[in-house]
Amino acid sequence: MANKKIVYNVEPLEYSEEAISNWSKSGFTYVAGAWEEVLKKEKFENVTVVIVRLRGFVNEEILNKFPNIKCVISATTGQDHLDINSISQKKIQLITLKGEDNFLKTIPSTAEHTWALLLSLIRNINDASAHVRSGGWNRDNYKGFQLKNKKIGIIGLGRIGGMIAKYAKVFDMDVLYFDPYVQNNDYKRMDSLISLVKESDIISIHVHLNSSTEELISKDILHHVKKGAFLINTSRGKILDEVAVVEALEDRRLSGVAVDVLSEEINNNITESTLWKCQEHHNVIITPHIAGATYDAMWSCEEYVQNLYIKNNLN
Repeated sequence: MANKKIVYNVEPLEYSEEAISNWSKSGFTYVAGAWEEVLKKEKFENVTVVIVRLRGFVNEEILNKFPNIKCVISATTGQDHLDINSISQKKIQLITLKGEDNFLKTIPSTAEHTWALLLSLIRNINDASAHVRSGGWNRDNYKGFQLKNKKIGIIGLGRIGGMIAKYAKVFDMDVLYFDPYVQNNDYKRMDSLISLVKESDIISIHVHLNSSTEELISKDILHHVKKGAFLINTSRGKILDEVAVVEALEDRRLSGVAVDVLSEEINNNITESTLWKCQEHHNVIITPHIAGATYDAMWSCEEYVQNLYIKNNLN
């Protein structure tokens, strides 16, 4: 293996078989590795390409273990699991799905999961199912609401937010949105985040995490939320001020919260999340960042970023 170029996959579970075959055809030796091995081993001398998903943070310390690394590949749109500055300073190529809009329009997994969370939350499906599993059969404790004529407020009308808007119209909902960068006359555009949350029965978040969106859903914003609203976040955990969200649940300004992401997940420290701690006492649904984790979508994404690498480096 010493004379070959090595692709080291840090998170290889159920990685695309087609992608593995294509790495071999392109002259690489594919290695199914593990984060545990990376953390223990001092150097990986012959690795030129490292593939990651979302389990760990790729920082300078990790990069230094791969002295001959040329490229980091992550089949994700978000990049908060990557130390972009260190990757750039080391002149390492970074390939992700960020900006690959035409391809991403063919991947509805995150939007579909958002809608599943929405329905589960507003119809009390998780608690009702747990009640039946425990031997109960009391429908009066698990009444919910129908979606027809409810107002959904979408924060960020990009790819995912746009899909959610279309789903909402099929369910006869009124669609409001706040997005300074989008003008869409099919839906009601709100001039501020405050005006959106004041009117919305359901709030769904679809923005990228950056310095302007960190804790975008703050104590001040939640002070203005329509009483009894439901909040859904499948973007990134740090977009919520989790302490403020829990306070809004305790004050019953929010009737429920469903998230696929937590503020502490990148540090593998979810038990320190304020939302995680409160889930037994409030109407809270948390899934472990699975919105994009469908077999078909993940394989398509893995093959797509691999093709980007081959196109940019081997053609």
